[in-house]
Amino acid sequence: TGIFGGKPGMISGAAGALAVVVTRMTASDGVLDYLTQDERLNVLYMTMFVCGLFQIGFAVFRLAKLVRLIPETGMIGFMNGLAIIIFMAQLPAFQYCTAAPLFVECQVDERQWLTFKDQPLELSLLLIHIVVCMAIMKFWPKLPKIGKWIPASLVGLLVGTFVEWIIFRKAMGTQGTRVVEQTAPIAGAPPKFDWPAIPQDNKTISTMLSFAIQLAAIGAVESVLTLQACNEITDTVPKISDSNQECFAQGLANLICGLFRAMGGDAMIGQSTINIMNGARHRVSSTMSGVFMLLFTLILSPFINLLPIATLTGVLFIVVLSTFQWKTFVILRYGRLSDSAAIVLVTVVAVITNLAIAIAAGIILSALVHAWDSGAHVEADVEMKDMIINGKQVDGVKYVHIRGAIFFSSTRKFVNMFHIAEDPDTMILDFKDALVIDHSAVAAIQGLTHRYSLAGKHVIIMNIQPKCVGRMQRTHGDHDKLHSQMSHHVTNLTDPENQTKEEEEHEENAIGRSSSTEPKNIQNLKMFEVEVDGVDVELDQLVDNTSVQDVSERKNK
Repeated sequence: TGIFGGKPGMISGAAGALAVVVTRMTASDGVLDYLTQDERLNVLYMTMFVCGLFQIGFAVFRLAKLVRLIPETGMIGFMNGLAIIIFMAQLPAFQYCTAAPLFVECQVDERQWLTFKDQPLELSLLLIHIVVCMAIMKFWPKLPKIGKWIPASLVGLLVGTFVEWIIFRKAMGTQGTRVVEQTAPIAGAPPKFDWPAIPQDNKTISTMLSFAIQLAAIGAVESVLTLQACNEITDTVPKISDSNQECFAQGLANLICGLFRAMGGDAMIGQSTINIMNGARHRVSSTMSGVFMLLFTLILSPFINLLPIATLTGVLFIVVLSTFQWKTFVILRYGRLSDSAAIVLVTVVAVITNLAIAIAAGIILSALVHAWDSGAHVEADVEMKDMIINGKQVDGVKYVHIRGAIFFSSTRKFVNMFHIAEDPDTMILDFKDALVIDHSAVAAIQGLTHRYSLAGKHVIIMNIQPKCVGRMQRTHGDHDKLHSQMSHHVTNLTDPENQTKEEEEHEENAIGRSSSTEPKNIQNLKMFEVEVDGVDVELDQLVDNTSVQDVSERKNK
């Protein structure tokens, strides 16, 4: 993804949003509990392979454009939920466990919290690590020259490692804080190609396809939103093509991961934010991130094992502070209730379930609120006029000028504007400033005109937008009746000036059409037109109250 991704500087990996879904597949008590551990892992690898195919399909069909459906409140809730998830993931740094040699091997109920009452020294050293690292992350970039060339996160990790092993352990003679080697040592071997062999029963295949679709959707949504978050940091104008390119890169990466027995992943907001904040603006940074990750796993793992967990926690706390949208509290206090509800909903759902479901919930809520609000914006101006319809004068015509969008949410208000029993025999519905959006609107218009016809009254429909006319012709039940309602020539009798204007415009258009093919006089050609001399223009500006004849006489003199 560093080479082919949509945003230079973005980093991808085994993100937590995907890990939550993968756990349900690989756990011994999950949906594949009838399979062995090796079989469940093979199903996982095949799922990532199919997930990659789906994401490549998203890019081919340019489905990333659907990201425009995500409202700003959904984006704010996404960032807040992500910040809370990253914060909660750092809480185990404040825990210890003596039941197993490695912290990662301890069960959740076997872990205990560090307190000043029982472990004052260890907790104090941990807090010093966090504060020092956060201070370096905050103030190092402000140093002239050197602050821009050396990433603050790297400086923080190096200083934290020095403080841990030289000051805390050697100089002070303490046990120090927990390091990577005591938590989950890093070591590995080069990946090998292996086609996943999975059971061929229908249940396993259907489960694999279901999880592949979920992982593809979650990965695509999180990657595209991470891309937008990075664009906000760099003040870059987002492009749909970048989102499609990111989906393609993620799909290709997951497809390859499935063939080399890897979990796969998507864009990681924490690592991407750190990289962008440290000045990464090109593909070299994100590409080298993957290269160094491979080197650290295969060769440099002894160095990584020396890093204090508390220092890594300090780095990610800075990520949390920069990821969380602090303007949320302003919106919650002064903003609209629906916007506040959308932000809270997306944030809470993101923390409880996953980010993709949270974004979907935010889109649904915002769409419902928009539909409700738009449904109340249908209005009409009603006048009683004397009209000329098809050359005949009709007195007492009810003219209804409709404004707004007519769709499923506004049809009830639209229908309630009319009172069939009280209305005159002739009705004119002018849709010049209205839009007929969906079939609900067509059905409402059709039902209204049908009830008028049952009451022996005549309805004329005029000035419908061309796109709306096509929609009505395709879905209207009685095409002949619709054609008759729209095929009328209506003139306002009480406004003769407009009628004269319309007739004059009609005659001018007719004359223009007839004379457009006639040959022009040679003197009227553009090449013989004489431009106004600059001196004449200046004279016209100086003499405001003098006629053109006076100016010409003055020039002759």
